Amino acid sequence: MKIPQIEKMSREDIISYMRKCAKQYVPEWRYDEEQPDAGTALVSIFADMMYDNIKKFNMSAAGDLFSFFDGVNAGLLPASPAEGFVVFGLPEGYDGEAEVPFGTRLLAESEGEQLVFETQEEVLVRPMELEQIFLSDPGGDGIYELYNRRRDDVPSFFLFQNGEENLQRHLMFFCFGQEIAVSAYADAGLSLVPAGKGKHDSFWEALCDSSRIRFYYSDGEEEEYRMITDYTCQDGRLCFQIPGGPRGFAPAESLSSMYVIYAEILDADYFSGIYLQEVSLGTECLGQKPEFIHVNGTDQEIEEFLAFGEHPSVYDEFYIGSGEIFGRPGARVRVEFDLDFVRIPIEEIVSGVKIAWKRIMRKQEFVPEEEYDITIREVIWEYYNGFGWKRLPVSGQYGNIFTAGEGLKGVRRQMEFTCPPDISRVLVNSAENYCIRARIIRMNNAFKTKGAYVAPVAGNFSLSYSYMKTPLRPKTMIQQNNMELKEYGTEEMQKKGFAVPVCRARTEEQKTCYFGFGHPPAGGPLKMLFVMHDTLQNHLSGLKWEYLSAEGWQEMHPADSTEGFAHTGLISWYGRNDICRDSLFGENLFWLRLSGKAGRELTKTPENCPKIEGIYPNATIVLGIETVEEVFGLEPRMEEKKIHLSYGDISRLEVRVLGKTDYENGPGQNRELWTEVEELGPDSGSRKEYTADRRDGILTFPKYMEVSGRNEQDEIEIYVKYGYCRGEKGNVKAGEISRLDRTAGFINSVNNPLDAVCGLPGEGVMEAVGRNAGLLRHGRRCVSAEDYEDMAREAARDISMVKCFPGCDETGRYQPGAVTLVVLPGSYGEHCYSFERTRKKIYEYLSVRMDENIVNLGRFHIVMPELIRLDVKVVLELAQEKEIFAATKRVREELKRFLDPLHGNFYGDGWEIGTLPDKNQITHALKRVEGVKYISQLSLRKYRSGRFEEYEVNEERFLPFYRLPKSGFHEVVAEP
Repeated sequence: MKIPQIEKMSREDIISYMRKCAKQYVPEWRYDEEQPDAGTALVSIFADMMYDNIKKFNMSAAGDLFSFFDGVNAGLLPASPAEGFVVFGLPEGYDGEAEVPFGTRLLAESEGEQLVFETQEEVLVRPMELEQIFLSDPGGDGIYELYNRRRDDVPSFFLFQNGEENLQRHLMFFCFGQEIAVSAYADAGLSLVPAGKGKHDSFWEALCDSSRIRFYYSDGEEEEYRMITDYTCQDGRLCFQIPGGPRGFAPAESLSSMYVIYAEILDADYFSGIYLQEVSLGTECLGQKPEFIHVNGTDQEIEEFLAFGEHPSVYDEFYIGSGEIFGRPGARVRVEFDLDFVRIPIEEIVSGVKIAWKRIMRKQEFVPEEEYDITIREVIWEYYNGFGWKRLPVSGQYGNIFTAGEGLKGVRRQMEFTCPPDISRVLVNSAENYCIRARIIRMNNAFKTKGAYVAPVAGNFSLSYSYMKTPLRPKTMIQQNNMELKEYGTEEMQKKGFAVPVCRARTEEQKTCYFGFGHPPAGGPLKMLFVMHDTLQNHLSGLKWEYLSAEGWQEMHPADSTEGFAHTGLISWYGRNDICRDSLFGENLFWLRLSGKAGRELTKTPENCPKIEGIYPNATIVLGIETVEEVFGLEPRMEEKKIHLSYGDISRLEVRVLGKTDYENGPGQNRELWTEVEELGPDSGSRKEYTADRRDGILTFPKYMEVSGRNEQDEIEIYVKYGYCRGEKGNVKAGEISRLDRTAGFINSVNNPLDAVCGLPGEGVMEAVGRNAGLLRHGRRCVSAEDYEDMAREAARDISMVKCFPGCDETGRYQPGAVTLVVLPGSYGEHCYSFERTRKKIYEYLSVRMDENIVNLGRFHIVMPELIRLDVKVVLELAQEKEIFAATKRVREELKRFLDPLHGNFYGDGWEIGTLPDKNQITHALKRVEGVKYISQLSLRKYRSGRFEEYEVNEERFLPFYRLPKSGFHEVVAEP
């Protein structure tokens, strides 16, 4: 309510009037504030004195107004306490707990002044560090790590929205021994045998689809894995080639240096219902050259060489070395080579026949000696078993493989055998490798001296091995699902009836958040503070909390002051002692989980999805009040029974009066609780009523207090317990509430993670006049739009602006019978989370003072206006070139002032909710700026706030209905 102005002249009006008079009386004098003279100073002093008198004159009407309201017993409202949250901490490594009861005093240092806060709820403080948070998405087969204590300071994530990286992997590792080491290459065939029939008819078709499953092998490049891209399905096997070399198949040190082939399952829906009963791998390598050939102590050329030298003899030997081929226990090995023979005559003949030598002899006297072919009759094949050379288990036909015969020149020899399981490396000459050797055990004509050696010539070797007929089983099979590993050993895989699922997908019905704690959250009451980014009009309903016990997941029912994560608040519960530690997502922790109840879909778009910006265990609510207890005594015959408390601005009040002696329960006295009323009546004494001036701390009691007792001094004893506040001083910054008033257990730290808000000073006189004037009009019943606005201000004094829109819903669309209050809180620019407190105060106060049909039908809405950022670009012409910097500065300041939602517009009274200034209005405002001659160009851009960024809006229809302007980034171009 505005007091009527009898005289409306301002100081500027007085000076203007005197300047006009001066032109008539002293035309040679000029009023100049920049260079004042004695006359200018005199005019200024007179204007100040005159304006002060005018203000006092105008207040004469206010005196009558104040007298009127004083007559109707109108009073000033007391200061309001600040609200906030605090978090308690225990020493590192301490495993006990501490109780913090209701009313525990906390201290804060703000601007050199000590302030008192009190807890409003009890809390059990115990080690309850939140280690990790995961989100399980069964529909998308996803697992997302939303928080990790070792990496993140505080949790910050969208609730039930997938994170950046999907950690879900369905992997099957098949780990083999040294039998499948590859130096050059190997053709491989992986056999996966499913259990059962039916769906598995398409199993092999799925295995060949790289969009559903992929295969990799471990290579030698820093423990990496390379994908197998070219493979086919033949005879129930996946056939592919594994290369060797520096980027080829190599052991994985992280898996006990075994050779690993693993499958990555991408289509979890299909493969989750399939079980494998057998896994095997067959490999083969064909056409390899020996790594060395060693004959009688000498290395030979691999392409062609004399197998046993020029003069073969018994026990001569030659070695074939190849780690790629012969180091394959159990493999079928084939050795092929070209065999030829060469005759090498014996150079010196030592004959045993005696000849009678004469100077002249006839031809017939010479006895010719018979010539013989010295050939190899039999060889044996051997291998080294780590202790000595042992006969190779080959067929006996390979003993005469080097035997010369008719028509054997230029033949191709072939030998096959099963590689012994105990074959070992051996040092031959200077090379250590896997070898086999051929050793001569029988010769034909070994001791003849006439003839020639028929020496075998070998070359064009081709060595091969194959595990295709006797495939290898994995030594170990490791399965990864849901970030957990499951290992199967050789014995387990060989058991009868063994079957393992190809993959295990998530089994939840819908998205679920898992909260992992390092210590058990047992006992209570336990509280966690959830800090939300901002409020939502629609909250999440149907949430279900569970904890993991030895018997599985058990439902819990916490108290949720966040109202479905619509705003910042506490989650409170009593932790059960049967909660147990278990391994989920590869982490052994104590687990709580949050999901929707069966049949309720929680999916929300990111635009209307709550975002958690912090989770703080061991938290509770505090108010900026200090509780005081006082005892007073009143004379029974006092005409005016009043008590003056030590403090004013009372927020909480409890009054008890000493009652009469209770003879039934004992000789003691009892204190009876009295009720606070607005006005005392004749029967107030019998009804145990009193009035309170909470602003000044004055209590008034009835003249006759009939039921009261007497103390030892024969006085009416009154016990008062009240809490007083420091108003806006309690709005301390985060971290300023830092200690307890006294020790509580082993608690060693106190901290408020958020600023304390909503602290207000005591009501001013003019505010009380306006409030009480509105009270006389509406009588605390909401009828007109103005009634809603006045009562909203009465319910929450911390609002900056309010406007009622009848017939509109929360978005501004027409809705018959609806009422929407658009409220701009006092802390709109800094603490959006405090709006929920403001909204709740208004709703609780107005819902019982308005048409109940509006409330019951859900048509009463309280929302915040949306601030639209306005960016202005203006090109202007200045009156004087030398004032470019000063003039552009004044233009920017005027834009900032003009676009302010509370103090902008032409007259500084702010903008009405639902309106935005247009270019013409801004142009007119800038024309009044000193130094601006002409505005040649002005453009206006509008930006609407998204959840976490602003975006430009070009069309009016895309702007919100409930809107207000705010100053943005301006560009001012000055042209002299």
